[in-house]
Formats: sequence, structure tokens, C-alpha cells
Amino acid sequence: MSLNNKFHIAIDAMGGDNSPKKVIEGCKIFLEKNENTNLVVFGHKNLNTENIFKHNNMSLISCSETILDNDKPSSILRSKKDSSMRKALEYVKENPEAGFVSAGNTGAVTALSKIIIGTLDNIRRPAFCSLIPTYKGFSVMLDLGANKESNENHLFQFSIMGHAFSKINNIKNPKIAILNIGTEEGKGKEYLQNAFNLISKSFLKSDFIGFIEPDKITSGSADVIVTDGFTGNISLKTAEGLSQFMTSNFKNIFNKNLLNKLAYLILKKDLKIFNEKINPSNYNGAMVLGLNSVVVKSHGNASPVAFAQAIMNCLNILKNNINELIIDELKLVNFND
Repeated sequence: MSLNNKFHIAIDAMGGDNSPKKVIEGCKIFLEKNENTNLVVFGHKNLNTENIFKHNNMSLISCSETILDNDKPSSILRSKKDSSMRKALEYVKENPEAGFVSAGNTGAVTALSKIIIGTLDNIRRPAFCSLIPTYKGFSVMLDLGANKESNENHLFQFSIMGHAFSKINNIKNPKIAILNIGTEEGKGKEYLQNAFNLISKSFLKSDFIGFIEPDKITSGSADVIVTDGFTGNISLKTAEGLSQFMTSNFKNIFNKNLLNKLAYLILKKDLKIFNEKINPSNYNGAMVLGLNSVVVKSHGNASPVAFAQAIMNCLNILKNNINELIIDELKLVNFND
């Protein structure tokens, strides 16, 4: 438990599409069911004109600048010292037990969190990690966009962090796989082969099942799927697009004629369950694993409900103390070899 026996989460109100409106609405939705959490919102001072911060668990810290989606991370490191994103991350640095959520510039979140909060010992690069729905439940996948390029050492570290993260979901011996174009040991680029060797010779070897192809991501055969951020982000967005395509087509089919509408009424309950499982909004909020504090990146175009889910993810990770799990597993590796 964090400050004053309550969890604290710093919110970047200005990042992402339709912000700060969708962020504030998302905060309100979250607080309806989570009264034991304080949300510290960082944004422009005019946010307070509507008296939206009367809620006892929601406060505003004014900032004069905003990091835009087209701002380059390299320039942000030297400028916009009073931006909502930077100030929120500085708050977390001063209060390491707090969490951070932003729907803003992905590159800026990655760069600033790494510089301001810092990475865990022996972690060279943080990774975006999220749950992926499968036939058997859920799998953990990383990296989903924090790094455009990764080498075998990064993938090995991702596998350790993903292995620890999956234990939050009560998976005792999480099965690990590397995303590749084939399952044969000789398939794929050299760094994938090298990552295969590193994992198979580590303490993870009994849980390592080798390579997995993209069409098997949702099979549930792997609990942890490891990839570089470029490939992972493309895979994630393809899956989200397919989900939207399926949902839209279902609506068109069931509205086609009276018979189809009757069929919908019969299947309504099962269709709702299916839609909940594949709806990207229910998984919004990727954990940035490998940092000294909890950082969650929301989709920039997330709805208020989806942004509330990102805050919920942050709270769950704070409750489960993910960094302790990661540190315990890192101790099992001799990084001097």
C-alpha cells in the first residue's frame, strides 16, 4: 500500500486524442469502483474551471506545457520541462510506490520514463507488455512497441520479465515462446536464433517451448510470447483491426433481415461474451516492464472507458508488486557470463 494507506497514480491528462476530456471522464469512471486510490492529475490549470476536482480522491497539479504526438523524443528530453507527462513522471520518481498512466506520445513515454524513473538493474531496455486473449484464456506478449529494434540480450530480458508478469495471473510455470516465421530451430534472423540459445540455456529452459508462428499467438500454447517492439506492435494493431472488422461485420449480418435479427436474439448472450473477450478496450493499457516504478501506456485513441481500464491495469500491477517478482528472477541469471 502506498501513501496514506492509499494507492497513488499520476495521470497525464494532456496526452492522446480528445484529451483532456477523455482522460478526466476515464478517471471518474475508474473512481466509481475504486475509492481506495488517489488520482493525481497533471494538466493545464483551466481544467479546474468546471469543478471536476471536487472528488476527494482526485486532485490537479497544474502544468503549462503539453507533449504533442509529433514531438520527437530527442527534443523532449531537452525541452518542455513543465509538461504534464514530465511532471507526472517526476512525481512518480519522488514517490516510487506510485504508478503513472498516459495516453500520450509513445516515444516520449518510453524515453522520459527511462531517463526520469530509470530501469531495474541488469535491464537494458524496458518493454511494453499486455495480455492477449487466447482459446485457453490469456497470454502475455512483449515487446509491443517500446523498442523498434532489439537484440538477443533484450529478448532474453523480455522473456524474464514476461515470465514474472504472467505469474500475476496465477500461472505457476508459464510457457515461453519467441515469435518467428517458423518453428524450426534454423528459422528466422540470427538474433532470434541467439535469443533461442540464451533462453534454452537459462533457468527458464524447462518453461521454454521454442518458436511460435503468428497464427498460433491465440492458440494458448504459449503463456509468454517474446518479440521485438516493431513486430509486436504490428501484430497487436493487426489483431485490433481484425477485432473491429469482425464486430462491424457481425452487426451488418444480424441487421440484414428479420430472420437474422431473431438469430441475434437467440445468440445475444454468447455474442456479448465473445465481444467482451476480443474488444481491445478491455485490454487497454500496456505495462512498461523493466522500470523502477509502474508505468502504463494507454492507446492514444482510447475511449474514456478504455482509459479507465488502463488505470485499472496500473492499480492491479501496483497491488501485485511486479518489480519484486522481476528482481527475484533476475537474481537467477549471471549477467557477467
